[in-house]
Amino acid sequence: MVLTTHQLLQPEMGLRLPLDVRAALLEMGTACNQAAVHLHQALTFTLQVECALEAQRTGCQAGALLQQVTDDLRRLADQNFEQAIIVLAKAGTVYAGYASQVAVAVAAGEPPPLPGSQRIAPSDLITAAGLYLPDVRFSDDDPESRVVAEQNEMISEARQHLLNLITHQMQGAPSDAYDDIATVVAGNDGGENRLAEFPAALHTYASVLVWALSVFSGVKHDG
Repeated sequence: MVLTTHQLLQPEMGLRLPLDVRAALLEMGTACNQAAVHLHQALTFTLQVECALEAQRTGCQAGALLQQVTDDLRRLADQNFEQAIIVLAKAGTVYAGYASQVAVAVAAGEPPPLPGSQRIAPSDLITAAGLYLPDVRFSDDDPESRVVAEQNEMISEARQHLLNLITHQMQGAPSDAYDDIATVVAGNDGGENRLAEFPAALHTYASVLVWALSVFSGVKHDG
């Protein structure tokens, strides 16, 4: 799993997009980047605690207090990590869902919908991914355009990776497990192990879509 931030909508791209649409995509992308950074930090904390536990398991001298602190930190790390997954999943769902709406409109040569016209939860997307993340393909006057082919390929690959996660790795898990951080309570989460790759893939797909739709909605060329 690779947790990373992604490029935002650039000032010289997507020039024909309405200001409200641009502002919304920028806000959503920024929110996802912040959530991704926190998820990375939560994962690092989890690994640090696991290192301490491993040292104790392999014979490192630890008194009762150190064992108690390490165990408490493990529970805290697990809870923080699970909640961080949910935070990025919620933000990524909004970003990917809205980016899909805008991309479909741009690809069809139609005005993009204004933000707030549709808000979905991760559980909505998980149960009906094909509805909320439709297949998007851009076209150009030149059917052999290298740029069009490259952007369509990147969109297709990112979307398929996301759909594969939902179809093959998340089946059988409660779909609403990603909807609310309040469902994560230390020691009372039903042993739920959320898939961090899911929100990471959502974030990636949304970012790929935004880059592509901005390419095909007005780019300022130097000179």
